[in-house]
This record gives sequence, C-alpha cells and structure tokens, in this order.
Amino acid sequence: AMQETKAVVIDIGTSSFKCGFAGDAWPSCIFSSTVGKPIRETGSNQKETFVGRQLQNSSVPLTLINPIRRGIVVDWNCVQDTLKCIFQTEMKIQPEDNAVLVSVPPLCSITDKERYAEMMFEGFHIPAVHFAYQSRLSMYSYGKTSALVVESGHGASHVVPVYEGYVIRSITGRVDYAGLDVTCYLMKLLNDSGHVFTEQQLDIVQDLKEKCCYTSLDLTQDLSLPIQKEQMNYELPDGHLVTVGKERFLCAEALFKPALLGLQQPGLLQLTLACLKKCDADVNKKMVGNILLCGGSTMMEGFVDRFQMELARLCPSDNLITAASPQRKSSVWVGGSVLASLRSFQELWVYRSEYEECGSSCIFKKCF
Repeated sequence: AMQETKAVVIDIGTSSFKCGFAGDAWPSCIFSSTVGKPIRETGSNQKETFVGRQLQNSSVPLTLINPIRRGIVVDWNCVQDTLKCIFQTEMKIQPEDNAVLVSVPPLCSITDKERYAEMMFEGFHIPAVHFAYQSRLSMYSYGKTSALVVESGHGASHVVPVYEGYVIRSITGRVDYAGLDVTCYLMKLLNDSGHVFTEQQLDIVQDLKEKCCYTSLDLTQDLSLPIQKEQMNYELPDGHLVTVGKERFLCAEALFKPALLGLQQPGLLQLTLACLKKCDADVNKKMVGNILLCGGSTMMEGFVDRFQMELARLCPSDNLITAASPQRKSSVWVGGSVLASLRSFQELWVYRSEYEECGSSCIFKKCF
C-alpha cells in the first residue's frame, strides 16, 4: 500500500519546513517555521496559532515566535498546527493516506523521538512513519554510505561521522551557532559602521547577507584593500540604498572564530578535526576522503574553498577531501526523497498497528 501512494518527506528545520513527495528532485513546499500568537484574547472562537499566509492576512495583533530553537522543537502544538496547514493548503493531501518520512537532529533525545512519533501517529493518524537522522539523509543526497557530514543550517551546526549508514552519536559534535548567528553578527557590524537595523529587520539583513556577502580566502589581503574595492550597494524594500564594505566578508569569520559571537565553542574547522581524531582507524580512513558540506550556511560564496584550504593548511599530510553539492541547502530533504523512494527501504516503515502494539520500541528498532 505504501508503494502505491507516494510517501511524504518532511524536514523540520529552525527557519523552515521543507516538504514534498519521495522521488521528487526538490521539495514542493518550503514553509516558514515562524508562527503568530494573538497578543490578547478576543473571544472563545479566537484562532490560537497563525501560520504561513495567515500571518500576513491577519487583522489580529500577533506576537511572532519560532517553535523550533537551535534545531530542537520547543512548542509541539505549533509544529503540529504548521504541519496541518502544510498538508491541507500547500500539499493538499490527507495525512492518514500517506506514509511520512521525518528528519530528526543527529543528537535528538529519546523523549523528542517519542514526541515526533506521538504527533505523527496520534495527532495526524499517519498509517506508516520512518524517522531518520538529518546527517544520514544529507549523506544519502551525495550518494554515499560513509562520510563525515559537516552541517551548518540556520540554528545549529553539527559534525557527524556516519559509517556504513550508522550515525556514530558518541563522537558527534554540535555547536550552537549557524546562519542566524552570522546574520546577527552582520547586523552588529553594519550598525557599528553607522547603519540602523533592528531585530525586526533580520530578514532584510539575511537577504543582504545572501546577496552581498562572501567568505574571504585571505583575510589579511582583503582587509588591506581600499574601501571602494569592497563596497557594494544593496537596495532596501523602501528603495533606499545601503552601501556595504568590509562587513561583506567579516561576517563569515564567525563560523571559523565563534569568539566573535561571544561564544567559547570551537569553530567549524576545529570541530571537524576534533571529530576526525576521535574516530578509530577504520572509520577514519573512510572519513578523511569523504567530508561532506551541507546546509544553507555553507552556501556563502567562497566558504567551500576556504574550508578546504584551512583543512589542508592544518593537516597537510592527511589528504582531507571535501565535497559540496549544489543542492546542499536542501540536502536533508533530497536525501530523504531518495531514501523513501527505494524499493529496499519499504520494509523499514513503522506501521501504526506496530506502534499501537509495541509503542516507541518498534521505532527505535527500525529507525535508529
């Protein structure tokens, strides 16, 4: 039955939900994870959560919140409301008719895995579910079965060794900075140079980052260039122009030196090398030639070259090789689409009847 109906693949991220049908090349729906809650009660029939286009069309004053922080769900009701809207209005499907593959963070707790299962089986009455670690799905998008996955998305970054399809959680590294922090740091740099951006304009600063910023390959050289060589104009929504200078490349340094963000955590390079050192010899052999960059934060121009260059400088004799797919911004979803469409995968679905009989134990057996 699951092969007759295309499975749905859901990647729940800090900034967006990526959803679509297994076997497709790209998600059909990328939906903001921001939700609105009414500032004050206006009656017993008041809608509790506003999502997607409802946010723009609402006449009710709303407080905007994000139910996912640093990749971790903090408000399950809001996540369920968002998925309900996606199923009904964006994908136009009945959830009880479709098997669903859901991505989960590489260090997802047992409690959260159980909450995901409860939401899918009891909240949506999904007939069959599979849960997969995001890093493993990212790896599958590259066509690999063993790799060191270096993922930096919107809210958190991970370095995850995956050996023959199994995530080695005991030596997985996680840091609490990613694209959002680079955006906030860019806003600080811009404000320090005389601009005035507020937290309510973070989406504008993020757009500026994506259109104007890059990763320096030689910081000393770039800092010594005349100001006019680095300047670039960015048009604000109101038509005014903002001139951006050295902030264009300084913001990306936060991924390499988190101390710039006020954090005492290792940079992505240090996290990667520390993880490699913890791998035993057999695993290490597979990892060094298969370092995969994934997530939107690795998309900034120059990042891939800088990352490879720094690895070669720090470990000149180890022949560390990085790969960067053009699809890596959505590598988790793409890998899920590949996995859920494989004939050999079909026996790994956890059916609602199994869940009702055995509870979450069948999920841990088949998925993790």
